[in-house]
Order: sequence, then structure tokens, then C-alpha cells
Amino acid sequence: MNRNKIPFLQIESYEHPWDKSARDALEQVPGFTGLTRKLNEIGFERLLRVQYTGSSLKVSQTNFPELHNALREACNILGICHQPDLYLQWNYNINGFTAGVEKPIIVLNSGCIDLLSPDELLFVIAHELGHIKSKHVLYYQTATYLPALVHYLGNFTLGIGGLLTSGLQLALQNWQRMSEFTADRAGLLACQDPNVAANAMVKMAGLPHKYYSAALVNEFIKQAKEFESYDYDALDKVVKVLSTMNRSHPWTVMRTAELFKWVEGGEYDKILNQQDWRSATKPWLLPGVK
Repeated sequence: MNRNKIPFLQIESYEHPWDKSARDALEQVPGFTGLTRKLNEIGFERLLRVQYTGSSLKVSQTNFPELHNALREACNILGICHQPDLYLQWNYNINGFTAGVEKPIIVLNSGCIDLLSPDELLFVIAHELGHIKSKHVLYYQTATYLPALVHYLGNFTLGIGGLLTSGLQLALQNWQRMSEFTADRAGLLACQDPNVAANAMVKMAGLPHKYYSAALVNEFIKQAKEFESYDYDALDKVVKVLSTMNRSHPWTVMRTAELFKWVEGGEYDKILNQQDWRSATKPWLLPGVK
């Protein structure tokens, strides 16, 4: 498939409004800026790199050329000049993780490799790249590890225990979920086929492997579009909190609904079809990609 390159892609052009509003609310929480600064001061990023690079398989052109090329292609499509390292870990959930702000890495579960088609895998890789391009990683790491840090370190070393009562943890968790909608858009901009994105989502939602050959994606898309009738913005705040408590991602059907809403609204095609991007010179391309 000959996919369009989007070298000058700006965050604002594909950022989901729920992501932006949740981040704005988060940054207004007293103490949040100080918290993220303290986490960096204690070498939080180095800890994550050691954890994942010390126990996962690093992807290279030699050992996993197809994965390495998929990562390179996604970087070139999204205009990401510095290709992050990619690692594999044993887990059969279809999922991935991005860690590191200064030098980010992407970790994919083995299930992504075995259960996704090459195009679907490109969507997942580009989703993770979307977190990097959108500068989500620092806040995402804070949301992921803050509860454990508070539990083990308490009020004494970081002085952050009291901040939780201000709603910081809830604000972080809410933003973390909303950021996934933006990353999904980056994934779609890379794979450039809404049905591929829907196929990946239906597998994430729990489609049994024995049914992978069946034409179920249309039913899933229908279900996703029916879900649009639920107005998330109008839900009571307590209902939102209770229905998504302890979830790092929004509901998979809802994610698919939001992607198709974006496509049908015309913004997706507008980004892909800007002729000046396609006719420009190509200094942004990583080696080996035309």
C-alpha cells in the first residue's frame, strides 16, 4: 500500500478535544507541575528504561526486520525524525506501552505480533508513536506510577501524599484515558484505513482467535456507531468516574466510535490530502524509505 507521508503534521491538527480539555484541567491542579519535576529529579525515566530494556527483546533490522521496517514506516508517515527503540515483552494482550521522555522506547506485547495483521500492527505502533509526538509520555508515566509511589514513599520523601486529596489522581487518570483518543488518530493517520483500525480494535475488544477469519468487523463498526448515541460529555461526573475506575484506556467500542466520527467529520481526509505535503522534498525520511 502506498501511504501518504505527513512530514509537517502538527499536534493541534489531530488532537482530540477531550484530550486537550482534560490536560488543561490537569495542569490547573495545584502541585501538579512540582510533582512531575520531582519525579524527574529522582531518575524516574532511567528506572523505566532499565526495567524494560533489561527484560524485553530489542527489535533490530537483523532479528525482526518486518517490525523494524514497520516502525520506520510509521515514523516517516507521521514526520517523526528520531526513531525510538522498539522492544517485545511476553504478554498475549494486544497492547503496547511507551516510556521515556528524553529518549523514549516502545514496548509491544507478543500478542500484537501473533494476532494482528501487518497493517493492524502498523496502527498499534503508530498509536504508541502518537503518544510520543503528542508529548504524552511524561504525564502518562506519572499517571501510571503515582499510586505505587505514594504507597511506598508516602508523605516523607516526595511530599506528595497530600496532593491526592486535591483530585490530582483522578485528573491524571481521566487525562490518561482521554489521551488514547489522540493516539488512536495518529494510528489511523499511519495505517490510513479505518477498517484496519476497526479490525485491530475488535481484536483488542476480545474477538476469539477462532473467529478471526469471519467478517465480523462490520458488526463491530455498527456497534461502535450505535454507541455514539450515548453522550459521554453529558454523563454525570460520578458516573464517569465509577464506570472507568482503574482503567488506563477508554472503552474499546467508544474508541472506535470516536475514530469513525473523526473520519466522517472530514478532518482525517483533510490531513491526508494536503497536496503541499505530498509534493514537498523529503529530508524528513529515515534511511531506506521512499
